Amino acid sequence: MKKTFSCLLAFLMIFASVSAPAFAAGGKEFGASLLLPTTGQAMNGEIGATKTKIMAGIEVAAVTTTILLATLTTGGVFWAGLGPLIANHAWSAFDAFKTARSNNNDPYVQQQLAAAQRTLDVSRQNRFDRESDIRQRILRAGEQA
Repeated sequence: MKKTFSCLLAFLMIFASVSAPAFAAGGKEFGASLLLPTTGQAMNGEIGATKTKIMAGIEVAAVTTTILLATLTTGGVFWAGLGPLIANHAWSAFDAFKTARSNNNDPYVQQQLAAAQRTLDVSRQNRFDRESDIRQRILRAGEQA
């Protein structure tokens, strides 16, 4: 049993190290939607899309059904509510991943990212200039005192 587990763990580590660059674009969105459906879609800018609303509705219905079946019945009947819940998480995660990957190739998105990066660079330079000016003022005030 330990040998099987360690072999499986080694395989997963090798797979993760090989597939990380391919998974990098869209990985955050995938992980966010896997934990809480529709968050990856929100990160992709699809918060008002019909499919996002459907995913949110399925999530609420599946959680409610799972809770009701788990509290009102005995045995494994709650799996009937848990199945759609798991399927919704998987659907949301893979959709967010696919959308994020396709958005990375979109020239409009690339232009927006470049503009945001330029704005960030200018902001950092202005902050550095202000901090340098403040340091100079402090040094001059120390020399005059």
